[in-house]
Amino acid sequence: MWPDIHMTPAQGAQAHLDLQGGAPGGVLLPIHWGTFNLAPHPWAEPGEWTKDAAEEVGQAVAFPRPGEPFEPAGELPVEAWWRAVSQPIAHPWRCPRIAEGVAETSARRAGSSGR
Repeated sequence: MWPDIHMTPAQGAQAHLDLQGGAPGGVLLPIHWGTFNLAPHPWAEPGEWTKDAAEEVGQAVAFPRPGEPFEPAGELPVEAWWRAVSQPIAHPWRCPRIAEGVAETSARRAGSSGR
């Protein structure tokens, strides 16, 4: 259900980069998350995953508390505020990258052996 109607945080970060011409720029502002727990994943997961995805590509990201105003040209709210009000969570989105790397290496080996 979720992939049909939402991007993952990593996809959101990539969409932001695409809109910036492929390079980090502007301010990534994740929206409609952190206000209530509706999804089958931990409540804090979107914030953690977005933070990781943005850091991975060097993109500035703003995390205002719900209802908190900020100016994109001013000081960005970057504190992971949700950590003070939620349980620590696992970071399962970090694991697929390892599996992808293994699959890519295996595919290259298969290609080089003439298969």
